[in-house]
Amino acid sequence: MLPKARLVDPLSIPVPEQVLTNRLQILKPALDVAVQLTEARTESFNDLLPWFHEVMGDRDQEASQSWQTDQLAEQIRSFELRERLPFYIFSEDKFIGYIELLPIWRRGQFRLTYWIRSQWARRGYGSEAVSAMVIVAFDALFARLVTTGHAEPNEGSARLARNLRFKEYARTPLACELPDGSLVSGVAYVLQRADHLRIPEVRWS
Repeated sequence: MLPKARLVDPLSIPVPEQVLTNRLQILKPALDVAVQLTEARTESFNDLLPWFHEVMGDRDQEASQSWQTDQLAEQIRSFELRERLPFYIFSEDKFIGYIELLPIWRRGQFRLTYWIRSQWARRGYGSEAVSAMVIVAFDALFARLVTTGHAEPNEGSARLARNLRFKEYARTPLACELPDGSLVSGVAYVLQRADHLRIPEVRWS
């Protein structure tokens, strides 16, 4: 029997406001993050630009605390309405990145995206955060599947997806535009279960 869309009221779903792992505190957005967010986006601007330029501000905007406060206010609104589920990643009170689940509640489908602050990259934090949020999606939010993707040249995201055993299901030519206008393929992945990601210390509230 084919699965059917669910009649779901997203506002009735108790979405976690914090997710904890051995090293990380993953928290819903709050306005008091603005200073740290501004510092992180300024520091990481050049590393993030190739992959996120279509949803980023320019260099001056990303360096503006008031502009980041406006972005946070919109994220808080989206979180409360369950339109998007953005979270900020901390380790021992140090701001290290961002992770988001974009839900299609009727289908039980969640698209995941993330970024890690440049000085904290390549230390396993991205893998730990993604693993934790995938577990939350399946165990707390009743996901049927979690998807993610990246522009083909993004080797870091490709490596993480492979390491966490996401299954590639599509490679679409010309799907992604780089800042210089170059068109490259987009690569899409899916997970339909998270048993292999069981991390005992993941908890949420």
